[in-house]
Amino acid sequence: MTEYLLTKGLVVTMDPERRVITDGAVAVEGNRILAVGKAPELAKDYGSFEVIDAGRGIIMPGLVNAHSHLFAMFSRGLGADGHGKRSTRSNYSWDIDRLSLYDKEACLISATLAAVEMLRAGITTTQDSHYINFHLDAIDGVAEAVRDSGMRAVIGRGCWDAPGMAPPEMTEDVWAAIRESDKFIKNWNMKADGRIRTRVEASMLAQCTDDMMKATKSLAEKRGVGWATHVQYRLATSKVDPRQGNKLGSYEGRAVDYMDSLGILGPDSLLIHCTHVDEKEIETLARTETPVAHCPLANAYGGSSKVTMVPEMNSSGVVVGLGTDSVATNDSLDLFQVMKFDALLHKVNSGKTSAMTAEKVLEMTTIESAKALQMDAEVGSLEMGKKADIIILNRNKSGMVPTLNPVKNIVYSTGNNRPIDKVIVDGKIVFRDGEVTTIDEVQIYDRVEEKSRAIMNKLGRLDEFETLNTSPWKFS
Repeated sequence: MTEYLLTKGLVVTMDPERRVITDGAVAVEGNRILAVGKAPELAKDYGSFEVIDAGRGIIMPGLVNAHSHLFAMFSRGLGADGHGKRSTRSNYSWDIDRLSLYDKEACLISATLAAVEMLRAGITTTQDSHYINFHLDAIDGVAEAVRDSGMRAVIGRGCWDAPGMAPPEMTEDVWAAIRESDKFIKNWNMKADGRIRTRVEASMLAQCTDDMMKATKSLAEKRGVGWATHVQYRLATSKVDPRQGNKLGSYEGRAVDYMDSLGILGPDSLLIHCTHVDEKEIETLARTETPVAHCPLANAYGGSSKVTMVPEMNSSGVVVGLGTDSVATNDSLDLFQVMKFDALLHKVNSGKTSAMTAEKVLEMTTIESAKALQMDAEVGSLEMGKKADIIILNRNKSGMVPTLNPVKNIVYSTGNNRPIDKVIVDGKIVFRDGEVTTIDEVQIYDRVEEKSRAIMNKLGRLDEFETLNTSPWKFS
């Protein structure tokens, strides 16, 4: 059994008292934390453990990514950059030809790359929304990648059945969706030593009938797993509901209150984005204890002028976690980048430096994201009995010196300086000495390059120099 004593570090616990322990230590046995405290004291009780000297580093909980799409790594560089504002019409544009090629192999390769990038960025747990179901076993590729990477994930199978923002090719019958979702839960929930948890998702209100929303929620409750949906774009504000036989208009187009009327909100229902939620709906979120996944960088990348009312949500007691979203709307899975952007965005949006503090942002990326995923009893803070999901940051790095205020250093100074020294998930070291220990990184980089070019070549979208032939710059 693994026995570690992580010692001589600055321990940022994120526990209820938000203790920061100088000359601190964390004792780990197996996949659990045994003790957190001062290094000299823990050395007396756990002196026989293998010692990992943090060397003045910051010992803190692994980051918890409240929202991502692991299948989407082949979309890097293909986002709506320089092509005008994202459409606010109800007929969202989907690249069906490309997405239809995301089979199990493609999703396994993509998710493996995503896992590498997340572990390198200190993310030990991620939520994942998988809604590309052209190949019914594609989601198994995502789960296999998570299993083999050593990281922790909450994987949701997304479903949709209504014409509207999604084309007919991506819809499926309600009961077919329930059957496949149930099969995924049975095959993967709590597998990989409990590192994989499953969820059911109705991808977005605009794409799902009331029957789909209620049926997926019912299945989630029956199986004791969580539920999620995306709340964003026009249907969240429009009084016109393009779905036949539904009554969103009678709720003045307010999606949150409408979903509340369906009985599908609650602590186990994650609402992703919530860019158009207003103050009245924030009251509904607080009353129903429904958590939110906030993805500020991704929303900005897509040209959205709406900023999620996170400070108001925080004031009302709504649990808000922070997410990267996918590389299709971010081009990066670095949650440190998102942390800094989140703090600055809300300061600018409100005109108040106090609107979003470094302390609050760090909470949103650890314990609050864990709460949003109903995993705060296991991860999100360094406390006795919790899972040993721990990262160590090297303080002897550019941007980290001096460490007069370690919380501000973590949020504002980390970014691409890459101070990640070690990453531990479930008591196992999965990143050390600059390398992910569970995956052959060189091999996966080669496989992603090969697969991504094969997909684009099949679609005829690469020129003779193997670059996108739609780029305004010309290669020679």
